[in-house]
Amino acid sequence: MSKSCPRGQLFSWMIAPAILVLLVGCHGKREHRVVFHLTGGFNRHFVIERVGLNADSSSVLDSGAGRNGRDSFIYTLPVSEPSIYRIRLQERSFEIPFIYDSSDIGVFCNYTTGEYHYANSPASDEWKRFQQGQVAIARRERALVAARLNDSSRQAIDSLLGEIYRRNFNFADTTRNPALFLLAYNLVDFGRDYAGLEQFIQRAAKRFPSHSGVQTLVRNTLDFVRTFRTPLQPGDTMPRLRLPDTAGREVTIGPEPGKYMLVDFWSTWCDQCRPFAIAKKKVRSLSDTGRLAMISIAVDAEKDNWLNIVRSLRDPWLQLIDEKMWSGPAARTFRFDSLPFNYLVGPDGRILARSIPADSLIPVFSAAKIINSK
Repeated sequence: MSKSCPRGQLFSWMIAPAILVLLVGCHGKREHRVVFHLTGGFNRHFVIERVGLNADSSSVLDSGAGRNGRDSFIYTLPVSEPSIYRIRLQERSFEIPFIYDSSDIGVFCNYTTGEYHYANSPASDEWKRFQQGQVAIARRERALVAARLNDSSRQAIDSLLGEIYRRNFNFADTTRNPALFLLAYNLVDFGRDYAGLEQFIQRAAKRFPSHSGVQTLVRNTLDFVRTFRTPLQPGDTMPRLRLPDTAGREVTIGPEPGKYMLVDFWSTWCDQCRPFAIAKKKVRSLSDTGRLAMISIAVDAEKDNWLNIVRSLRDPWLQLIDEKMWSGPAARTFRFDSLPFNYLVGPDGRILARSIPADSLIPVFSAAKIINSK
């Protein structure tokens, strides 16, 4: 049986120190100065981006390049409340975190070593210390995995993974900085514990009642909880959904009278989606394709990566993408909360099966008499 990759695992990459975001936050609509000091970055380029919150699109605000080996760049950013930004060093694919909690902050980076630090930003220092602690625990866990496993080491690995989760949860649940909460929220995975997620987000709503970004997240999360507490079941009618294909054209999918339909949801970052993709190709080769339509929908913010993978695979069925991921229409309409996920729809437009494991796909198709008889 295949395992599912829950919603929260989508954000596990944020533990890595080289993949972080820049946060800028303060009160009042005024400009604030950020001074970026770059050492050893001769002819190295960087960009400053505003990272979208609550399904907003990200955007590049400015860019620059090192010239003398020791360079300083001054930027003013209008900020009304904590918003997410990042400084991205392009040649190294390296991003620097920073939380704007005062009116004049310095960000210092050594391009050669990848080390960075801050001036006049206690919240940025707090986040960095927390992440360094998480990385240290993760290194211990990886060392145990690399060693020969026994019962004792397996227990130690489980203990370390539990410690990482507890630290993520406690940090998000206790921080007094709304920008830090918005960042740490992405590290907390409740799986299908919707009651726990609801209680957690309502505590945040009380801690940050005047922060619009947090309050929007609260509303979206509570909507998420309501949606997935009532999943689609066999017997329900397949809903309609409109998303872009590989050419950027908006395509509407829905029941196709007289045809079976397999609609599956995946992502480029989901390793557990690969076995299902292999099984899907196998079952298609055994099926009557005149009676079967297949549709793959990526829940993925990395559109370029998705396009490259889809074009390299050259699968002969419709490929769509929802870049808004878990806050987008795909998850909300089809009510799935893990990847991979799928629905088999009958010729009458009603769902026959849901969340079919890769190793059960052929038996399910055989039972539905979609497989060609020999």
